[in-house]
Amino acid sequence: MYPLYILSFSLVLASCNIEDHNHSHRITKQIVYEIRDTAPKADILPVTPAGDTSYVEYIFKSHDLVNIKSLDSSIRVNLRYSDTNNFLKYNLYDGLRNAYFNCETALKVAAAQFYLKQINPDLSLVVLDASRPQHIQQIMWDSLKLHPDKKLFYLSSPEETSMHNYGCAVDATIMNIKTNTFLDMGTDFDFFGNLSEPIYEAQYLKSGELSHEAYANRILLRGVMQRAKLNPITSEWWHFSLCTKKEAMARFSLIK
Repeated sequence: MYPLYILSFSLVLASCNIEDHNHSHRITKQIVYEIRDTAPKADILPVTPAGDTSYVEYIFKSHDLVNIKSLDSSIRVNLRYSDTNNFLKYNLYDGLRNAYFNCETALKVAAAQFYLKQINPDLSLVVLDASRPQHIQQIMWDSLKLHPDKKLFYLSSPEETSMHNYGCAVDATIMNIKTNTFLDMGTDFDFFGNLSEPIYEAQYLKSGELSHEAYANRILLRGVMQRAKLNPITSEWWHFSLCTKKEAMARFSLIK
């Protein structure tokens, strides 16, 4: 089992063709085993991620995207557009359960989880959104009832495309797996207001509208993501990107 894992993971690394000699990431994969007490003799079997039945997954597979669970099964996935717990109150992903990224982005998300576990093994990244097809970006754009200027601030137009449309972005938070609770970040995911914007954190920390705990949790999230070379933005505490939009358009295919 172990030699097979080394071979398969090496092939994933090779497929990324990453030329980055200025830093190195040590990514380890932990295989979780399930002990079945009902068997006459304990059978030890690897727990594999559940298969998906969403049509969106078939779109992702046609673009050679990577299921993040295949790199690190400890990363939690709670895609907010896969049920009605989102700002549109609509299931946009047809019940998709797995988070997909292009290979390079997936490796960096796995690295961020590794760094977080080094700080506190009871914590885990939670992926709230990953790759997003352009046609779903269009649905979101048409459905969001905001003034055009404000809408552009929080959501990329389908014509301009989003970093999610290239598999280059991740929306994430952190949870405590012992208590099964999300860390307080001051606002919910997809909160359309200044309190969700990192650029205003010092102001809201001073006024007391952003607690010291929530501020520290945002710093923790940004710290592990930036250490993994995923870049934050000024408008959303949950969003991190692999590269610039120009680089994404040049290097990766558009997921339609």
